[in-house]
Amino acid sequence: MISVNKIRYCSRKEIDILKWDRCIDEADNGLIYASSTYLDIMVGKWDALILNNYEAVMPLTWNRKYGLYYLYQPYFIPSLGVFGLKDQDVTLTDFLMTIPKKFKYWHIKLNESNRFTAGEVSLQIDVRTGTNYLLSLNKPYQEITSGYKRLCKRMIKKAADSDVNVFREGKPGDAIEFYRELYKDNHKHISHGTYSRLITAATFFFEKKEAKTYLAKLPGGEVTAVYLVLVDKRFVYSLIGGSSEKGKDTGSFYLLTDAAIKDNSGTNRIFRFEGSDIPGVAFFDAKFGPEQIKYLQLISNKLPFPFSFFKSN
Repeated sequence: MISVNKIRYCSRKEIDILKWDRCIDEADNGLIYASSTYLDIMVGKWDALILNNYEAVMPLTWNRKYGLYYLYQPYFIPSLGVFGLKDQDVTLTDFLMTIPKKFKYWHIKLNESNRFTAGEVSLQIDVRTGTNYLLSLNKPYQEITSGYKRLCKRMIKKAADSDVNVFREGKPGDAIEFYRELYKDNHKHISHGTYSRLITAATFFFEKKEAKTYLAKLPGGEVTAVYLVLVDKRFVYSLIGGSSEKGKDTGSFYLLTDAAIKDNSGTNRIFRFEGSDIPGVAFFDAKFGPEQIKYLQLISNKLPFPFSFFKSN
């Protein structure tokens, strides 16, 4: 393992955004969540680790509480980590060892390409494994649907038999507000400000044709499910979605997911289901025949007592 001197810590104001976004765009593992625009809108404070002339980068989303600095995984950003590390002579550990010591607590979800290699230095951190589902869309729609499980096909048919229709012209804010109201009891910890930032971010990408909304409606106009996805040259990202009780009964969200897959079938994109660490979500996602992948979550708690019991969110 080489010296980490080539990796430097930069505050947000020191980052060259053109070089940053070029790195994310060209990296084999680049994600839209790591673009400067998405981070600037969704995260109050973020800095970064940068290898040489932006050959690889790692965003650090941080906050401060009780005078203590910590790294956390923001809402609606399922994974980050190091981008552009392929073919570099540095390792994931090199990046992690460069994180400033002022950050006494870490909760970081890495992207699926970030792995520890044999012989890397132990950082005395808690390494956990998360689950996601990815579905290749590089085949014709009919071939992709041949991999759907029986329940999935049955629920899509049920939606059609219930006269559920898919509408694609909705604005991101409409879908987000429906989602927020639907899960207000489950997501009390997500602030109004976070949802406002999400609307701003989704609207920005929507206007660039890099976001799309799907609404399921009954003949009378009642909305039974919503779906909001982001789209770039590599991935379709499942950002938010959900069904009302009537939507669950009619299979509305199965129909919307199928519509998003159909719209992107025959491309080189990969559908990222996201959120599959939740058993109910994982059950749903698996019915579309995707590949299960694992990613790493890093927890480091070096807070002094009694703050060692502190949680970032």
